[in-house]
Parts: sequence; structure tokens; C-alpha cells
Amino acid sequence: MSTRPEKAPRRPQARGGSVRARLMRLVLLTTGIAVWVAGLAMLTYDLSVYRGSWASDLSTEAAILALSTAPALEFDDHTVAARNLSALQARPGVLAAALYSVSGALYASYARDGEPPLPATMHTAFRRVAGERVELAQPVRRAGETLGYIYLRGRYDVWGRVRAYLGIFVLVTMLSLAVAFLFASNLQIGITEPLDSMAQVAREMVERRDYSLRARKSSDDEIGVVVDAFNNMLEEIESRSRDLREADRRKDEFLATLAHELRNPLAPIRHAVKLLELDGIDETQRTWAREVISRQVQRMALLLDDLLDVSRITRGRLALKTERTNLETLIGAAVETARPLIDSKRHRLTIRLPSEPLVLDVDPLRISQSLSNLLTNAAKYTDPQGEIVLSVELLPEQIALSVTDNGIGFEPEGFPGMFTMFAQADSALERAEGGLGIGLALVKGLIELHGGTVSGTSAGVRQGSRFVIHLPRSLIAAEEIRAAPEPTPSHVARAPACVLVADDNRDAADSMAMILEMSGYAVQVAHTGQQALEIASKVRPQAMILDIGMPGITGYEVARQIRRQPWGNSTLLIAVTGWGQSEDKERARAAGFDEHMTKPVDITRIENLLREFAERVSGGSLGAVASQQPGANHMPVDTPVEMRGRDQLDGRERAPGS
Repeated sequence: MSTRPEKAPRRPQARGGSVRARLMRLVLLTTGIAVWVAGLAMLTYDLSVYRGSWASDLSTEAAILALSTAPALEFDDHTVAARNLSALQARPGVLAAALYSVSGALYASYARDGEPPLPATMHTAFRRVAGERVELAQPVRRAGETLGYIYLRGRYDVWGRVRAYLGIFVLVTMLSLAVAFLFASNLQIGITEPLDSMAQVAREMVERRDYSLRARKSSDDEIGVVVDAFNNMLEEIESRSRDLREADRRKDEFLATLAHELRNPLAPIRHAVKLLELDGIDETQRTWAREVISRQVQRMALLLDDLLDVSRITRGRLALKTERTNLETLIGAAVETARPLIDSKRHRLTIRLPSEPLVLDVDPLRISQSLSNLLTNAAKYTDPQGEIVLSVELLPEQIALSVTDNGIGFEPEGFPGMFTMFAQADSALERAEGGLGIGLALVKGLIELHGGTVSGTSAGVRQGSRFVIHLPRSLIAAEEIRAAPEPTPSHVARAPACVLVADDNRDAADSMAMILEMSGYAVQVAHTGQQALEIASKVRPQAMILDIGMPGITGYEVARQIRRQPWGNSTLLIAVTGWGQSEDKERARAAGFDEHMTKPVDITRIENLLREFAERVSGGSLGAVASQQPGANHMPVDTPVEMRGRDQLDGRERAPGS
């Protein structure tokens, strides 16, 4: 094989020559076109004015003849009339003239040799311009009485006028081109040199991929602005290239971290499943295995929910659901979420709240989510038996909710980047708990939706950190909220006699069917949309749980066909899918679904929906009552989570002076 180096590609020649030559041609051509367009416009205008002036002159001539020939018509003197018309021989532009009596008959006439015959009669006045010829007729009046009509025919010398104009026009054109040539010669110096510089930089940039090159600027005029813009563009390209390389690196790190975080729960789940498959395990081991599976699945679900929330905030699709909520309820919910990690690392949590109860008009889920993220971060990045303080201060213009720890801390210069997606401190990467680095970005987005901000401080690595949520004081409710009434136990409701579960994932469909059967429901299972329609037409289920992405016929189409059936209008349709964006929910609602749930599905919520549906239609002809077997979970969906009172929060302290 030959190792001879390839020749460099031949640089193509610019079509039409250099920029300098093309600029010269462009200037001369533009000048010539401009001069000719202006000349033609002026010529057209001049001919129009010239033609109008000739018509006016001929009209004036006719008026004079009318005055001089009026006595001849009045006294019927043909000789005087003919003599007056013959006097027009002195006007070369007048070709013919005629005088008509009041009856319209030709009375006297004059015409040059070769002229067409004159009109035999004339009864009306007119003026007509055609080409080089002008014709007009107007009445002859005396003392207000019409005595007859005078007719004139004339010709004006258009081509003579044009020839004279073109002579002047050619001279002006030559002078204009000469001036344009001198101007273009001087203009090239200021234009082509910077262009040559930019072209040379562009060639080297293409050949070497070196975006650090810059074009030479020789003036501060518009060309200098172009050179500056070109150099700024190169700077932007260079910056974007660095950003793209950094984004690509962070993307790879994120994908690796995401794979790591998703694999972590799979190992204990797999071990727990293996343990459940063994013979001879006792109830304690079985309970432990179930708890491991439930805990790890919940961890994966929270991970995916955080990713979806960040995506919604970034695209402006996340809407707040504000309501009046006790501050301590928010604190309790946040502490409850972070409590397992805090307890597992044996941290001491101290909570300091204002002395008086505080009611906020906020989205309680999002505020508690933000606080729990800060508490989880503090627990995760603090060594075992550390100190964590959750404090709330009521300031003149804001409410400050802070989380302070004595953990790994961070360098102050690294703080701005902490609130970007997938950002983690270098020292945090060594932590076993890992994470995607989206917690602080999520907190920042949620708090900004409330009109607040988030700040963080640290004295340095291993010096602990403090993150503060600043909420506007205007979020404090004007009046106290009433305590929610205690839920009253509901009566045992009648359950749907038949539930159809359709999912192309056989394990998902069969496992849900087994749980529903153990709760007393008659369950039919389908693994395709077509099977779901066939089974539904036979058994007519009272409720259907449909996966959306089934082969052949999707869950949307199944729902639409069910709603077309007379019996399908009263069927409860629940959509189950991995797509949980707002547009997915709208599409499910348009297809006829009553509920939209994202995977992994909470089976307790499924059971609650079925029971609530049974309660709404309990007066109808439903099947047997679902058996209340031991261990079946029938807690209503909206049952409030029991929270600890004001004096039951661990390590509670009163903020001094609050």
C-alpha cells in the first residue's frame, strides 16, 4: 500500500474574479442602472408633460380661431372663414382645421398635403391624443349662443425631443460612470482589505479548526463593525465549542450516574426476590424481603419523579396548587420523607420554629419537597452522627427556612454551579448514596415558582454548609385555616364484579390481577388491545385497567371503542403508562379514560379508585361485595397522613425572640 501523502485539496477560484474586481463591476453596474432608470423616468415624465402642453397649445389655438371665425358663421361669410383657417399655415404643428355650422355640416376647411380627409360632420366637443397626433373640437360661441364647431388636428415631434434628450443623457451617464469609478477605487481600499483579512482567517479556521484566530481591524466605520462582529462570532463559536464539549462530558457522566443509580435498587430487589423463591423462609424473612422490594421501588419512583419535575420546570409546564397550610405540617412532611436516611446515619436533627403558629398560602407538596431535598442532602453529605438544624425565621420582608449541617461543605467559588442540572461537588462523588445531582436544581425551580430564592454558604471543605429558602412574606395567609375534620369511617361499599387488566407486559398484568383477585375482584387478563376488546365484549367488565402502549391496538383505541358501546359509557377506564406529561393526560382524557396513572402504579390507589367507583354507583346492579380479607389495604386515597403535633417534633427548640 502506498504511503504517499495526499495532496492538499485545490482551493476553488471565486467565480467572477476577486472581490475587488466584482466590487468595481458592481459599483459601475449599479451606477449605470441607476442613471439609466432615472433618465428613463425623467424622459417618460418629460414626454408626458410635452404631450400635455401640446394639447393645451392646440386648445388655445382653437379658442382663438373660434373668436375670429364667429362673425363669419354669424353672417355666413365663407371667404372670411376660409381665410382665417388658411392662416394656420404659419403653424407647422397644425396639420388640418375645419369649421362646422351649428347643424354640424362642414362650413370651411384647411389641410396640409397628404392629410386624411376631415370629418364630414361635427356635433360635439372632444380632445383626443394618440401617438404623435392630437385632435380636438370645441364649440364656437357668441353672446352665449353656439354658432358651430371648430376642429383642429396637430402633430408634435416626439422623436426629435427624444434625440435631444438622449444626447444630454449619454453625456451625463459617461460623467457618472467616471465619478463612480474613482469612488469605487477609493472604496475598495477600505472594504476589500478587511474582507481579505476575514477570508484568510476563515480559510485557516476551516483548515485547522482553530477558532482562536481573529481578523485584523483597520477602521472604526461600518466595516470595522463587521470585523468586530466576525471576531465576536468566532469568540462565540469558540465558547460554544467549549460548552458543547463540557455538556457532552457532563451528559456522559449523567448517563453513567443514572445507570448507577438505577442499578443500585435492582441488586437488593433481585436478592429479595431470590429469598422469596427459597423454601423454608420464615415470616420475618418474608416480611423483610417485601419491605426491601417496596423501599427500593419507591426509591426508583422518586428518582424518576425528580427528573420529570425538573423537566416540567425547565419547559414551564409545572403549575403550583396553592392552598393554606400550617407551617408545621410542611415541616413534618419534609422531616418524615428524610427521616429514614437521617435515622440510618444516626444524625441529630434539631428543629427551630417561630413561637406562634404560621399559616402559608403555598403549594404544600412542593415546599415540603424542597425542604426534604435539603434535609436529604444534608444527611447524605454528613458523616454518621452528624448535626443537622432545620430553622425557620420570620424576617421583616421574608420567611427564611434554613438547613444547616456539619458535613463535607464546599468551596465558596463552587456555589453558583450547584444549582445547575446534574451538578455535584467533587467530594460528594465519594459518597455511597450517590445521586443524580438534580436536587438543588429542583429546589431552585420550585422556590422560584413561589417568587422566592435559594442561597447557600460554606466556610470550605469539611466545614459544613447552610442552605436557605427565602420566601416572600406575602405568602403568609391573612387568617388561620381551620383544622381538617377527622375522617369518618365509610360504609362497606359494593365493588365491581369484574375488572379487566390489559398490559403487554405479562408480569405486570398477572401480578396486578393476582392482587385484585385477593381483594375480592373477578379479574380478566389480556395482553393485547385486540384481546382486551374481545374479552370486554363478552364479559362487559365494570372497570378496565389498560396499558397504553400495547401492540396492534393501543390503549387509546381500546378506550374509544369501549365508549362507543352502550354498556361502555358506565365503565371505569384507567390508563396505565410510562408517559406522564400533561399532554399525555389530555390525550387519555380525550380518548375516554377516567383516570391516568404513570408507572410504577400504586396498587393501593388502584383499589381506592375501584372502591370509590363502586360507592358512586352502589345503587346500581353491581356484583358481589369484595371480601375484606385480612391484610387487604382499603385506606381511602385522601386519608391524611398522621403528623406529629407542635410539641412532638424531635429536638424541637424555640427560636429566641421569635
